[in-house]
Amino acid sequence: MTMLDPLGDGKSSLRLLDSMGNSLSVVNDARQSFAAESSEWTERDGKLLRYLAKHHHTSPFRGVVFKWAVKAPLFIARQWWKHTIASTYVDDQLGWNEKSFRYCSAEEAEFYIPMQFLRQSEDNRQASAGPLEAREQVLALMQYSQAVEACKQAYEGLLLTGVSKEQARAVLPPALYTSFVWTCSLQALFHFISLRIGHGAQGEIVAYAKALLELGRPVAPEAFDAFAENNYQF
Repeated sequence: MTMLDPLGDGKSSLRLLDSMGNSLSVVNDARQSFAAESSEWTERDGKLLRYLAKHHHTSPFRGVVFKWAVKAPLFIARQWWKHTIASTYVDDQLGWNEKSFRYCSAEEAEFYIPMQFLRQSEDNRQASAGPLEAREQVLALMQYSQAVEACKQAYEGLLLTGVSKEQARAVLPPALYTSFVWTCSLQALFHFISLRIGHGAQGEIVAYAKALLELGRPVAPEAFDAFAENNYQF
């Protein structure tokens, strides 16, 4: 089973655990309106699929399902989670099961350390711009690492004092790595990628979106090609 390291730090990971359906599933679901279906892929199916993608006829894409194992920093997991709670078909189309630091100790936890620190954008409150200068990079890494270590030591100290894991975890930073299993439809996957691969998205979650593209494409290559033809908009 292929596993990617989206952030390239030896800690992050993404795996496709399972899938159901393919590109033919999409067009056959669309043809249910006419009580018709194809038994094998033809150019006629490709034309229909491209039409569905271009005009955002999204419901047929819900019949293809992916199950992902994700390991990501907590702040990325929370951005990701927004796609789940915002879905209007959350109950039957999306699954989210995450590691709980209420049950699991974080004494051996891992933390995300950026390979490069970026300066704040002057015209976009939520975005970063280019990298800091070399001197500031060194200073930022020192301050960041010290803060993470202080949080870790505070957590461990609280546990030694007898504080419960469910309370001690509150001092852990968003740089903490967590893991979760995400089950989604092809529609939900394309929607996620279209928002998280575009201009203005944070670099770390862009890396995960690109990894999703790479691992998901072999399941339904024709559908992913149609998605690409529409500039990854869905």
